[in-house]
Formats: sequence, C-alpha cells, structure tokens
Amino acid sequence: MNKTLFSILALGLVFSTPVAAVGTDDLPSDTIWYLHADLAGMRESQAGGELYRWLQGEVFAEINEETGIDVGREVDRLTAFAAEGPGVTIMLEGPLSQETRDKVMAMMAMQSGYSIREHKNMSYFFAGDVNAKVEDGDPLGGLSGAAYLSLALKNKILVSSNEDQMRELLSNGGRISGSGGHKGTLFVLSAARSFIQAGLRTEQLRDDGDGWNSNILRNTEQAALLVAERGGLLAIEAQLESKDESMARSIGSVVNGLIGLQAFNSELDPAIRSLISNTKVDVADAVLRISTVIDPKSIIELLSD
Repeated sequence: MNKTLFSILALGLVFSTPVAAVGTDDLPSDTIWYLHADLAGMRESQAGGELYRWLQGEVFAEINEETGIDVGREVDRLTAFAAEGPGVTIMLEGPLSQETRDKVMAMMAMQSGYSIREHKNMSYFFAGDVNAKVEDGDPLGGLSGAAYLSLALKNKILVSSNEDQMRELLSNGGRISGSGGHKGTLFVLSAARSFIQAGLRTEQLRDDGDGWNSNILRNTEQAALLVAERGGLLAIEAQLESKDESMARSIGSVVNGLIGLQAFNSELDPAIRSLISNTKVDVADAVLRISTVIDPKSIIELLSD
C-alpha cells in the first residue's frame, strides 16, 4: 500500500475540483505542497502523448506489477496536496472498474489496524496506527503510518491522513473549499492545456549546505512547476520566489551563467543543447521565472537516459 502511494506521488501529481487544471483559489491557505497530473489530457494530446507513454512504461507498469491495477486504463487524473491543517490528501479519478475497486479494498483490508467507519451513510476505511506520530519534515504527513480511504464517491478514490478531512471530502462530493488568493498563498502556474502542476514551500526541503543549488534553496521561499503543451511542443516553466528582488536577480545571473557555460560544451547531447538554447530566464520583483519549450521526443530521450 505504501509503495503504491509513493509511486503515485512520484508522478508529480493539486487536489482540486475534478477539472483539467487548478488555481490558487483551490488551495488551503496553509498548503505545504501540491501536485496535479491530468493523464486524460496527456493521452489526448500529441505532445502529451509522448510523456504519457514514458509514464506508462516507467511508472504505471511498476504499479501494475505490484498491485494488478492498470493506471493508464483506470485513472484520468491523479491529484494530491499537503497542508498544515488537513494533512495529506490524494484523489484518483477515472472510470474505475469494480475489479480495481476490489483490489484497492483488499490492499486496505490487509493492513494492520483495519476498520470500517461511516459518515452520512458513506463508508470509509482506516488502516494503520491511530496514535502514529508525524515526523517533522515528512512530506507525506504521516500517511505511511495511518491512512483513511473511501470509494463511496462515483469514479473517485479518496485517501487522507486526517479523518476530519476525509469526512469533509465525503460531505462535499470530493471537493475542498480553497482559501482564496491572499498574500503568502502558494502560487500556481497554469496554461490553456496543462499536464502537470506542482509547487511547494522550499523551507520543507532539507539543505545539505553544499553547492550552488543549496544556496538557491536557502534563499527561496516557494517554487512552482508547470508542464504544458504549446504549439505541439512541451512547454516547461518554473518559478521561484526569493526573499527579495536582489536575491532573485543574483540567482537569475547564476542560472544564466550556467546556461552560457554549457552552450559551449561541444560534447553536449543534442537534446540538452536544444533545451538550453530555448531556455529563458526572467526576473520580476522577487520572482525568478525559467521557461523553455522542447520537442516531446527530446525530453523523453533525456528522461530515458
């Protein structure tokens, strides 16, 4: 069960209403990280199709081998977020077959501490240690020690580390009321056709104290990532919000310098060279924006290496 959850999260999965993209208003104010993957959108897109086939071979195949569940056939969207209050929430949405629902229930029933509970005539299930403690810095918010799961809503599997959150999800048909945009809320990148959205407060990342990347993390408050389609190509954008504008400009200079150095590397892989040549770095206020477009086949070559 835990390996399956970790595999799902490894996709780069925001919990939201069941649509193809999310916005800042969909997130709780104390969100620590969020992830959203629109698998149906990938399947239906020429550029996204390349990415989807890679996921199918590298990620879905392992989940299928471990659980017997065909994610590519059963799931259209995989979404998750973690917040200080409600803990971790994961939702899988799609044309879930009864066979898959049975397998999920069987995996849950095999866990220690398993029990059946009910809220407003809807069943949900608990497994794990009800007294499990959440360790500081645990991105899964204790989900690996205790979890609540429900199949009561049509075409949805809900998983939460918090019972009150599970009850709220069931009451609201699988939706959660976001806080609305306000200062300090994690920003969300969006596009007309987005495949993956992700973001986090970088204070949650442990800093090993070495290297330029650690210096960037030390001076960054939050980051967001978007993978979308633009004109048949994959568009990748990352934004980092620094502690002040001068710091953002300094980090931008470092990134531009690294890009410039690699541009003269004669041994550079053609796919990487294309990625670098299309990369743009901009700074506005305290936000650093790095964006690029690349042929989907090239990015798959990089992922495969």
